[in-house]
Amino acid sequence: MKGVVGMTSMEAPLVLPEPKMKNAGLYAGIGDYKKVEPKRYAPKTLRETAEGRYWRAYKAPSFINAVSQVTSLHFADAYPYQLAVTSSARVTVYNSQSRKQSRVFARFKDIAYSGVLRSDARAMVVGGQAGLVQLFDMNSRSILRKFEMHTRAVRAVKFSPQSYATIASASDDTTVRIWDVAAGECVRRHDGHTDYARSIAGHPTASTTWASGSYDHTVRLWDNRDGSTSASMTLDHGAPVEDIAWLPSGSLLVSVGGQDACVWDVLGGGRLLKRLRCHQKTIMSCHVAADGGPPPSFENFVSVQRGSVGRATAPRLLTGSLDGHVKVHELDGFEVTHSAKYPGPVLSVALSPDANALAVGTANKLLSIRRRTKPRVSHDANGRGGGGGGGGDPGFHKVGPSGRRKAPRRLDAGSWQYFIRGQNAKAAEGDFKVQRMRSVRLQAHDRALKRFRFTEALDASLAGGRPEVISAVIDEISAHGALGKALAGRDATALQPVLRYVMKHIGNPRHTRQLVHVAGMVLDIYGGSVGASREVDAGLRLIRERVAVTLRLHDSLAALAGVASPLLTVGQLAAYSGR
Repeated sequence: MKGVVGMTSMEAPLVLPEPKMKNAGLYAGIGDYKKVEPKRYAPKTLRETAEGRYWRAYKAPSFINAVSQVTSLHFADAYPYQLAVTSSARVTVYNSQSRKQSRVFARFKDIAYSGVLRSDARAMVVGGQAGLVQLFDMNSRSILRKFEMHTRAVRAVKFSPQSYATIASASDDTTVRIWDVAAGECVRRHDGHTDYARSIAGHPTASTTWASGSYDHTVRLWDNRDGSTSASMTLDHGAPVEDIAWLPSGSLLVSVGGQDACVWDVLGGGRLLKRLRCHQKTIMSCHVAADGGPPPSFENFVSVQRGSVGRATAPRLLTGSLDGHVKVHELDGFEVTHSAKYPGPVLSVALSPDANALAVGTANKLLSIRRRTKPRVSHDANGRGGGGGGGGDPGFHKVGPSGRRKAPRRLDAGSWQYFIRGQNAKAAEGDFKVQRMRSVRLQAHDRALKRFRFTEALDASLAGGRPEVISAVIDEISAHGALGKALAGRDATALQPVLRYVMKHIGNPRHTRQLVHVAGMVLDIYGGSVGASREVDAGLRLIRERVAVTLRLHDSLAALAGVASPLLTVGQLAAYSGR
């Protein structure tokens, strides 16, 4: 047979030639193949520095939802360092220690700007969209003074660092005004800016010197000692100026705007010392922390007054930008020592005077308040600052033989003071007090939600009868995608509370959108079982009618808004041209 190779016992085996392979060179040396082992590199570790440890100690952020974007933050200089947060037509005051809301100022007819607390936290000044400057009493929240000479929005207001009776304001009408609180009148008007004046800052030591920043790319210095209304010094920032701040010495001035932060030597004739470009987007806020950064060595500690310890530290500059970063700069070598990322464009940043609370406001309605895990400064009963560390000793720290500070002794179950004084002894002024934790009793719907029993949670909230609670429970169930499961499988008796709630509140604008969705799901689930119960049939019929009426009403309101919008626009243009 053709193709068959035969072999007899006397013949040698026939060896066939190997077939020729295409691209034989590719297979050359295939027998020498060795497995390639991936090269492993040691994990890259960042060098741990005292500066990094210091700023990373600001932990446990408390994110608070504001009514709108947070445009201004300001800490009071007096303990407990209250925080004024300006957002839309509201100024909210928080306790920086507990991070809880203490007061709300909402007596504004338009948008509020730059809520600033007086150094003693007994008064607050606020600018407004209509050009109004208002002075509020912190206890009664009553209006003490109104200053109405600005013709456009007042974006920045400040108290004089030296006097409670002097207020400065910067407005979009390009003017800077100095107000006498006691007389209730404007004592000085400064003209010179050619665009919106958006920031103002008083000199820390000279009560007659003010600085203002404007969108005309300049920072101007004003001296109230002479009768001239022109600027005594003009600094060219090179971009619209968003914010300015003085260094504690008063010799250097910081201006931010665009992607740059500029440091100016005012005593040197306005010389530009350094231009810091460290952000990818516009820098909106800056803050100079006179006591920021890691603790120095003990040799740098100096006693400033009886019962307190001061620190010889260089100030730190904090900048917040639309790129969502807050960066810390040391002003000796003008280097970035720390950077933190926030979930939104940063509009405002502030650090408490004791450097234990860091507040950041964003454009997406978030307020972040971070506290140091190990507070550096404690306070006695009179509000005076004591030494660093976690103890409450208001006096000087003890120094050991090695020159290191000894931490103040805490009163706990393991210390000898506990056994000497007795278990029922009252705590002294410097003792460490541990608050007893109180157990929180959950409501029935909260317990059901915690166990993912959505039907039980909905029934418990409906039994309570509080619309705000029922709405919150429905939102929580919808977030888990289990609203249909919570509504399904009900008989006529269990369905009645749902139908009654929908029919009662579907016309309320606060609940309309949510209840239209609930009503649609009820009709989809129980529409095929019509006729099984007379009560259910009547409820479904009423819901269908209510949904139709609500939709027609919303269509009518939308058409009315479309008709009124051109009229409102024409009225606004006429009012603007009449000015």
